[in-house]
Amino acid sequence: MSLDSHDLIPPEPPPKAMRISGFNWARKNLFSSVFSGTLTAILTVGLLLGILAVLRFIFSPDRRWEVIPPNAANYTVGSYPRDDLGNIWWSVWVIAALAGMSTVLWGVGGRVSVVKVVAGVRAAGVTALVVGVLSLWSPAGTAVQSWLVWGGAALIVAGWVPMRLLSEDRTVATANALAALVGLGMVVLWYLHLDRTSHWHLRLIVTALVVIAFHWLGRMAKRWLPDPTFKKVVTMLWVISFPVIYMHIQRNPSVAWEEVLPWLPWAALVMAVGPVAIGLVSRLPREQAAAVNFLLGAVTIFSWVVEWPMAIRVMTLLLTLFSMAAPTFASSPQARKVFYWSWLGGSLCALYFFLLGVASTGLDTRGDFLGGFNLTILLAVGGIALSFPVGLLLALGRTSTMPIFRILSVAYIEVIRGVPLITVLFFADKVIPRFLPPWVDVIGETKALLAITAFAAAYLAENVRGGLQSVSSGQFEAARALGMTTSQMTMLVTLPQALKAVIPAMVGQAIALFKDTSLVAIIGLADFLRVARDVVPNQPDSLGSVLENLLLAAVVYWIFAFSFSRASQRLEKRLGVGTR
Repeated sequence: MSLDSHDLIPPEPPPKAMRISGFNWARKNLFSSVFSGTLTAILTVGLLLGILAVLRFIFSPDRRWEVIPPNAANYTVGSYPRDDLGNIWWSVWVIAALAGMSTVLWGVGGRVSVVKVVAGVRAAGVTALVVGVLSLWSPAGTAVQSWLVWGGAALIVAGWVPMRLLSEDRTVATANALAALVGLGMVVLWYLHLDRTSHWHLRLIVTALVVIAFHWLGRMAKRWLPDPTFKKVVTMLWVISFPVIYMHIQRNPSVAWEEVLPWLPWAALVMAVGPVAIGLVSRLPREQAAAVNFLLGAVTIFSWVVEWPMAIRVMTLLLTLFSMAAPTFASSPQARKVFYWSWLGGSLCALYFFLLGVASTGLDTRGDFLGGFNLTILLAVGGIALSFPVGLLLALGRTSTMPIFRILSVAYIEVIRGVPLITVLFFADKVIPRFLPPWVDVIGETKALLAITAFAAAYLAENVRGGLQSVSSGQFEAARALGMTTSQMTMLVTLPQALKAVIPAMVGQAIALFKDTSLVAIIGLADFLRVARDVVPNQPDSLGSVLENLLLAAVVYWIFAFSFSRASQRLEKRLGVGTR
């Protein structure tokens, strides 16, 4: 007997997940036995006493929290000229624009369940209410304590009503939820009565509008461009934005064109030779391509021996690297076209940043102009970004079968990992300038960034080496069976799997590096922690406020470290780390 499609039994809908009340969950997980109930009660009492002690410290009449808002500029930018703070806001708006476009890549343009939004509102209300009630036992009451109590109660009510009126399947646009959160944050900042003479509140509103505008711009661009192309464009803009912000926007450079114009035609010649060399190497047989690469390498070495202009040396070195990578990544016509554009963009960026590097700053400042949290971000982000390619090369060199690369990589890794970061910082500050010509003046921020990069690269290399060793031998055999070269097998098979496996270790190192940037104070730089410990407490209007400033620094460091951790967990979930 044959069944017609209309006679088939329709599939049953999946069962809905059962929701368990908070009381039943606590009874099952916290008070399931006498021992667990006793342990829960003891730990709860200890936690409440600890929170109460912290709140007594925060709301003590001896605390001088009023000294923090007037020193917001010191915390943020250190000794940066106050007349040029508009450059800092332009930097913030560039980051806000890229963040708005990146929200499209992060899936923020979708929808989120109302249940999650309401649960977050209710959790925030419970937290504010508990903190406000516990803080009432402090020696002196303040208006903030009352606002915490009443605001927490209002959030709880606001989170309870929608749960009773709306269905569980109701969703809301994620962008709208984030916009409401940003608006609430601005209201809180407005209530804190920070310094309004610099019109910071208006600039914060502009920042929020920039995020929203570029979010919608990114959504329109995603309709026009394929997803891989859009991701590459946004990623490249993020990479370029970092040096543009610190070398152009904040530094306000002044280029001496009379010293630059003589070698610009030679730079244009190298740029024109690039597509020809890449096209030859990608089409020629392996032996002839190796001969062309050898010739380019000889020209690069000759340029350093005869002391050609530094820009020409760097561009010839970049051309050699592009030519060596062309047989692997530019084998097809489409890939070759992408490689041509990559060479043009890379050489233009190299020339642009070299011009910025040789230019003098137009800021009216004495000594270093970077400081505060701005300097901390520079050292942390720059150290992570620059140490990543160096660490990859060291890891590949240590696992290489060529003795020269393996010995050099092992020597570097073991030497750097055998000394503390303070030693590397002292070496960069005191020793490296002795090996440079007298006319080369390396600023303190550059020396600190080089030291942090060298230190982090050694640890990153060991993390990546562990990931390379976790790749099974079957992957290598399959790649060889497909006829892949060693470089293709490394870049397309083994390295992606190795990096995926060591994401938790790399994020942990990034968090440690972010906190270790506070050690640059040992060579005289005023990072965020030094400003909180030495600069602000010694201001005439905030003398003796060390504890308040150190607590603020601890909270800021924790917020960013926790954000890194959460971003890592989301990335691991998207990539399926730990699952098959």
